[in-house]
Amino acid sequence: MILHYPKGSLDKFEEVSYLLKNGGDKNLSNFLKVEDNRNYQPLSNTSKDFINKASAQFTKPPVEGEEDVGEEAAAEVGFVQDLMADSRIFQWAGIGFGEQETYRLQKSLKKLAETSGAVSLRFYGKIWGTKQDYYIVEASGDANAGGDEEGEANEEEGEDGPTADSEPRGTGVNKLSYYVAHDSMSKWTRLPDLSPADIKASRQIKVVFTGDLNRPIYTNPFFFGQEKHYLRAQIARIMHSTTLLPKALWMEDAENPREILP
Repeated sequence: MILHYPKGSLDKFEEVSYLLKNGGDKNLSNFLKVEDNRNYQPLSNTSKDFINKASAQFTKPPVEGEEDVGEEAAAEVGFVQDLMADSRIFQWAGIGFGEQETYRLQKSLKKLAETSGAVSLRFYGKIWGTKQDYYIVEASGDANAGGDEEGEANEEEGEDGPTADSEPRGTGVNKLSYYVAHDSMSKWTRLPDLSPADIKASRQIKVVFTGDLNRPIYTNPFFFGQEKHYLRAQIARIMHSTTLLPKALWMEDAENPREILP
C-alpha cells in the first residue's frame, strides 16, 4: 500500500480492514494491487551494455609473436597522468567526476596511450554541450597525428583558400594534439589541427557547443568549419590565455622566430 498508494495508504488500509472483517478477502485483489510484477529486461540490457564497454578498458592489446609482453610493451606506452591522485586535489575545490567515473577515465587514458602512441597524455578538462559533453585530453608527441585526414584538409583550406601560414604539426599552436570523448567509455576522436582562419573566426563569434563534432556552424561572420574546428580553436585560446610561465624561462630562437629555446 505504501509503494503503490503513497497518497492514500490510510484510506486503503481502512478498506482492507473492513473487507477482512466482513469476509471480503476473496475480492481483495479487485481493487487493491497486491502483486508486484516488474520487467527487468530493459535494466538487464543496459547493465550488459555497460559491462561490455567497461570490460574493453581492462583488456590487454594482442602482441604478435610474444607470449609475455612484460616490460617491453609497458615501455611502448607513453606517460599517462595519474588522474586518481590529481582528483583528490580537485576535490578540495569542489571539482570532480566521482571516484568511479574518475577510475574509468584513468583506464580510458591508458587505452588511448596505447592506440595513439603519444609520448604523454594529460586530462585537459570538460566542456558542456547541449546534447552531449566533451571530455578533452591533451597529447604530446602524437604518433598518429600524420594519419588524420580531417586535420590535413583543415590545414590546406581556410577562410580564403589555401592557408600557407598554417603552422605544421608539432610546432606552434599545433604542437599539441587534443582528443575528445563524450564520457569515460566513449571512443576518443582526435581534433583537427588549427589554421589561422579558425583562430581568427573563433574570436569574432560566440557559439554554444552541442556535442556533435560534425555539426556545421552558421554565424555572422560566417565560420568556414564544423564544431570540431571551433572547439579546437577555443581550446587553443583557453590554453594560451591561462598558461603562466616565469619570466625569461624561454627565449625566441633567433633563426626561427616561431620556435622557442629553454
